[in-house]
Amino acid sequence: MTPNLQIELRRFISSNVVSKLNKFYFENDALLIKGIDVSIGTVLMGLYNRAEESEFYTNIISFVQTDSTFYQEVDFTAGRILSVDDCYRIEGNDILKEIFSNKKGRISEMISNEVGIKSETAREILNFSALLVISYLKNNSQLLDSLKLLLEEQKRDILNSIPPGIKIILGFNCHEVVEDKNQANLGRSIFTLFGHNFF
Repeated sequence: MTPNLQIELRRFISSNVVSKLNKFYFENDALLIKGIDVSIGTVLMGLYNRAEESEFYTNIISFVQTDSTFYQEVDFTAGRILSVDDCYRIEGNDILKEIFSNKKGRISEMISNEVGIKSETAREILNFSALLVISYLKNNSQLLDSLKLLLEEQKRDILNSIPPGIKIILGFNCHEVVEDKNQANLGRSIFTLFGHNFF
């Protein structure tokens, strides 16, 4: 069965994880959850943008070591994170640089602005989210061969979870998803109204 990547990754963000993260950040829980959700979608679209680069996906999962602190703290089978400390501040940073290169700072600032959380929080939950996404892919490495196709299929839903300013930084038209949906509805409406006259 084809996994919905965003749903699979969201299930790791339990209320327990949020309360542990908030020991560091002191944010509104709902805004913190939204920030993580936006960050996960942003990382997935960052990976989508690198799909044409040979071996990129294989290379990026090599940034996560199976004996690293974060990787050891994730129970992939149960879909939960066992412990939350600040190891991701260092472990996630190199992954983000590799995916976004010089756009990393602008993206975290835009998450801060669009979600309404502190700049430091946005920076750190982007690190956290990048580490979670890449750790998940490392643990499910069989997905790497079909990852480009999966991201293409799920692109609409993922983009719908990302605020317009971040879409623009990632190279997407901020109206692209809405327009696609409206055009599809228009096509169906015309067919419904006039289709029977042609057959």
